[in-house]
Amino acid sequence: MMVFLSHTSGRDQVLVEWLNFVGIGHVGVYLFFGLSAFLLGLGLFTKPLDGEAIRKFFIKRFLRIIPLYYTVVLGTFAFQHFSGTYNDRYLHVSEGFTGLWQHLIFYRGDGVFWSIVSEMQFYLLVPLVVWALVRFQRKGLLVLLAIALVNFGLYLAKYGLKLDWIAHISPNTLERGSFIDVFIPGVIAAWLATVHKNWLLEQKERLTKWATAAFVVLMVLTFILVCKNFLGFNRPLYEFRFFSMIYGIGFSAFILSVYIGNPLNKLLSNRFLGYIGVVGFSFYLLHMGVFRAMNTFTDWTGSVKFFVSFALVLGVSTVTYRLIEKPSVNLAYWLIGKLGKRKPA
Repeated sequence: MMVFLSHTSGRDQVLVEWLNFVGIGHVGVYLFFGLSAFLLGLGLFTKPLDGEAIRKFFIKRFLRIIPLYYTVVLGTFAFQHFSGTYNDRYLHVSEGFTGLWQHLIFYRGDGVFWSIVSEMQFYLLVPLVVWALVRFQRKGLLVLLAIALVNFGLYLAKYGLKLDWIAHISPNTLERGSFIDVFIPGVIAAWLATVHKNWLLEQKERLTKWATAAFVVLMVLTFILVCKNFLGFNRPLYEFRFFSMIYGIGFSAFILSVYIGNPLNKLLSNRFLGYIGVVGFSFYLLHMGVFRAMNTFTDWTGSVKFFVSFALVLGVSTVTYRLIEKPSVNLAYWLIGKLGKRKPA
């Protein structure tokens, strides 16, 4: 929803002038990265980390992402190629066939595709991060935090010092950074939730209080400091959105509190938000296409476009979820079942 608010505001679909959310979509992706890392970690910490577990992990991850992602990337490229139109405000693949190939191998991520590149590249590291925590415990924790801190420093340096060499360790040609500093806290939160569950439950009340306070403060600061216009505040510190590790730690702590029983769960578990979560991947990949169609074929006011776009994105996402995403997930489980049957008794 943060991404949707940011992108509608940036494409002539603002509700009102004093609620222009351009800029906060980046932070919404941080929250997704933290949640993704947490859930992936939960699945691996609860089982022995052997070859079978890793094989199942990659089958599920690749079939969860690739079918819909490839469909949208190839569809975007085909539309550009045959229509002769290219607009980097919406879905786009730059650099011709070279750019297409880079998208397909998860090296390049133009527009909204950048986060999928970072996510897929992190999948390759998840088993290693989990292994480090299981094998070395606190020492592994310290090493991972050090890696996250270095990555965070490099990310900030790229914007402040303009160090061109950072492009060589960036996960895609947009040079947005690898966001290991956001993913690692999410996996650490999963480690605490499984390996140190008893200690965590003892600290439940304290963790819930401080994690919720941190989350609320981060959100308030983000809307005030980063939004193009939020209640009269005109992004007084837009650079705040680049403090990725701060967001990673704050979001992961809040996610952990939700997992063990945060009072806000009653609000967060309503059916409306839950359904958006179910179709969220389609929602994310397809919303720019809907925005383009809305701006091309209508001259409605920004507020009308906002609500119609939301309804259309939700409808289109429901269709692609049922036709592409859900069958792909079912295929993953079918393949895992087949591989399991081949094991000797």
